[in-house]
Amino acid sequence: MNNISTEILIIILVILFLLSAFFSGSETALMSINKYKMRHQAKLNNKGAKAAKKLLENPDKIIGVILLGNNLTNILITQITTLISLRLYGDIGLAIATGLLTIFILIFAELTPKTIGEMHSEKVAYSSSLLYKPMLIILYPLVFIINLIANSIIRMMGLKDNISTSSLSSEELKTVLSESSIKFSKPHLKMLESIIDLEKATVEDIMIPRSDIYGIDIGEDIVSIISNFKSTPYTRIPVYEDNIENLLGLIHIKNITPLLTSKSINKDEIKKLIKKPYYIVSGTSLYKQLLNFQKEKRRIGFIIDEYGNIQGLVTLEDILEEIVGDFTSDPGSSEEIISTNDKNIFIIDGGVHIREINQILKINLVSKEAKTINGFILEHIENLPKINDIISIQGHTFKILENLDNAVKTVHLEINNE
Repeated sequence: MNNISTEILIIILVILFLLSAFFSGSETALMSINKYKMRHQAKLNNKGAKAAKKLLENPDKIIGVILLGNNLTNILITQITTLISLRLYGDIGLAIATGLLTIFILIFAELTPKTIGEMHSEKVAYSSSLLYKPMLIILYPLVFIINLIANSIIRMMGLKDNISTSSLSSEELKTVLSESSIKFSKPHLKMLESIIDLEKATVEDIMIPRSDIYGIDIGEDIVSIISNFKSTPYTRIPVYEDNIENLLGLIHIKNITPLLTSKSINKDEIKKLIKKPYYIVSGTSLYKQLLNFQKEKRRIGFIIDEYGNIQGLVTLEDILEEIVGDFTSDPGSSEEIISTNDKNIFIIDGGVHIREINQILKINLVSKEAKTINGFILEHIENLPKINDIISIQGHTFKILENLDNAVKTVHLEINNE
């Protein structure tokens, strides 16, 4: 270097600063790039995206190239700066150059390029990947040796096996979605979060309880059966004999409508139209059941416990409404959560699910086993309350307004927001 003029050394120094900035900025860009957008661009045959995707399949290799280049460049910057300083100002210049070099490397070779790489990660990553591709081929033997030594040291320290392989929890995944660089509209974000929550909820959380299942008793006289079919608000009707435990199956209203006007209709003809029931094991997650409905080509299932007893009924529409919100109204039910003039006081039907109350009223009632507000109250007081009894549970106040058939029919809920 002593034979090279000072002017040439300054030009080389500027080039080395640019190289160092390139390595620093491209490293940040590659590590912070949106992997999903990159994969999508790669499918669209974006050359830069395809190159970046290929490089990031083995990140230790590309990081090895970047660090090798960056460290080599910074060492050369130090040596050339030292030589230039000694030529121009002697020993004093060397002291001054050391301080200035630290600031210059920090600003122009580290902070600024890394900030640019973060702000424009796609452009920087795609373009730099096209350059790194041939560099990786050329430097591969050296990078391989460096990585081999580094990995051997890591194994000797016993750290290799401690790398976390745990997946994201549902709450962590929702945080990733809400804070993602991909901007979702509020309705879309809510739907995605609801899909994630399907794994946590079970069919019992949204089922229609056994006592509320609307069905037709084939054991009644033919006139009553015909009248019930004509007045039903539903399209798929459970049919049983004497009680719901003797479930025969389901009849679609479109299949039986032609028979309802026939004078020769009888129970045997009705039974021929019954489709065998589809049963769901209690505890099945909503996500699993959604897939099961699709696989079995079903829309309604009856939930059974470990003894084979029917617990309730769940429909495909019920699960879909957990994702998109209410899009239909149940023609057979009235409003189950009624607001009052006080924003903290509500009149609630005892059969409403705790999950639904928590979602609508933005509270957090926690139960061990109960699914409805009736079961929630009975679980905590361990007996049937009397009308006008006032009960405090988990900071909220419940007043019993009505009992029916050994169950809480209607309750007055006052929410404590403190």
